[in-house]
Amino acid sequence: MGRLLDLGERVELVSMDPHFHDISISLYRETGEGGASGYLAHSYSGKESTTERLAFVMRAMAVMGGMVPAPGQPGRLAFSCGEEHRAAVKRLFLEACKKAPGSEVAALPMSIYDKKNDFTIDAVATGGGGYRLATADGGADDKVARRVDGVTRGLIKLAEMEPGAEPGEARFACGTTHDELVRLLLGRSLNVRAAMREAEAAAARGVLAAPSAQQQT
Repeated sequence: MGRLLDLGERVELVSMDPHFHDISISLYRETGEGGASGYLAHSYSGKESTTERLAFVMRAMAVMGGMVPAPGQPGRLAFSCGEEHRAAVKRLFLEACKKAPGSEVAALPMSIYDKKNDFTIDAVATGGGGYRLATADGGADDKVARRVDGVTRGLIKLAEMEPGAEPGEARFACGTTHDELVRLLLGRSLNVRAAMREAEAAAARGVLAAPSAQQQT
């Protein structure tokens, strides 16, 4: 008989992991010491090596998102600022689950090449959780400036950041630098609509089977 564990609030779900027997993997959040949000990837599947698969996903989240061990919550990850960063962590989890077991996991560069417009957009930390997006020439051309502004607004939406005082600027409300999250989401910000559609599709598939049923998959 399956066991239902008290893992906290479920915030995201990958209903079928294409890299590991199509098992379901969920991301759970629990409040720990000092109100910090600790996250855990978990599956009720009884497939052999499921524990190793979950450990890989957690390692990928730590590397790709700059997450650290959650204080007082063994086995969970948190952001150094202690905040939820819910929108960003959901995207981080989905991207981590796209990685095949044993594949290389590394933080992405702090820039993205826009093939459609043939230029590179760089993100530079300005302190206090703030970032400035710009091209090498500063975006003097109106078309370039509009594109940079659009990517900035996409980053703000995907990471739930705050707009800065100037176009091309955004900041995390926690006031903490999160370079890895910016690296991860910068590319997605080129086509934020596609990223949002992917998230909505994942949510639509988010019907989690009972633990007893999952153990058979």
